Amino acid sequence: MGNALARKAPRNKCEKSFTPNNDDNSSQTDSISSSSIKFIGGRPYFNEETSVYFFPTDWEETDRIQMEHFAMRHAFGSNYAAPLSDIIKPGSKILDIGCGSGHWSFEIAQEFPEANVYGIDISSTFPVSIKPKNCHFQTCNITEGLPFKDEEFDYIFMRYMIFALKEHQWIYVLNEIKRVLKQGGVFECVDRDVLPLRAGQTVSAFIEKSQDTLFKQKGIDVRFILKLKPILKEMGFQNVNCSQKHIPYGSWGGKIGEIWRLNNLKMMETQRIVMPEILGITLDEWDSVCAKINKERDENQECDVHYIVLATKDKNNDII
Repeated sequence: MGNALARKAPRNKCEKSFTPNNDDNSSQTDSISSSSIKFIGGRPYFNEETSVYFFPTDWEETDRIQMEHFAMRHAFGSNYAAPLSDIIKPGSKILDIGCGSGHWSFEIAQEFPEANVYGIDISSTFPVSIKPKNCHFQTCNITEGLPFKDEEFDYIFMRYMIFALKEHQWIYVLNEIKRVLKQGGVFECVDRDVLPLRAGQTVSAFIEKSQDTLFKQKGIDVRFILKLKPILKEMGFQNVNCSQKHIPYGSWGGKIGEIWRLNNLKMMETQRIVMPEILGITLDEWDSVCAKINKERDENQECDVHYIVLATKDKNNDII
């Protein structure tokens, strides 16, 4: 392909081949080095040079991510939108990019024991020993490349990466995804719009302020998911489709709404250490804003809008 989106980025230190570690006695020593971590309020965060991701990288955050995963699976009715029963055959390979706690990979490996599932993440908070034999994990910074050979995977899944990538890094990562995806393979990307359905004045003002400060400072486009469909088409992907799923926030949404509220409150809690200074407000003002947001979201019966984008690598496309 001749356009700018299809230019092949140089390979680098993440290029080394993925080697599954099946030793049940292994430990999480293959993690990003401690020099990449800074402690704020007693919790570990990535240095800006390592990642723009601004949530903690510890077991407390892993518990939140696990809760988030279960809530999404329940709200969506499935772990995936792609027709995996048609895609997955004996020996198929599945890649979970930004696997986090590893629960999605774990469950997919159980559902499709005939396939091999590979989960990668910049943080090693995924399971090491208690996992299916066909489930493999490795730490990797995807902005430095994917440690796999060309056309290795039948299906690639990526979820909640809007806070982990700078806007300009998306194209490189998408090209890497296309490179390691088999011809005829399927890519699925799931992310939320930061602007909820029926967003109230307090929520809208908070998001606008965050975009003008934190996200602008980090070079993050928090609404990139809205651009993904046309970008994938321009890159040569076929059968590109986008659908929406809504997750309710608050008591009006029943049990799932309450769980989703708790998930979002925990997310806000992790930012209490860093956001007040960025927004130029005091801790008391931050707490007041969070309380108003929580009340407003429930009263307005807000929903978090999630976009699910599916795309197929054309069998006739050249490898980029």
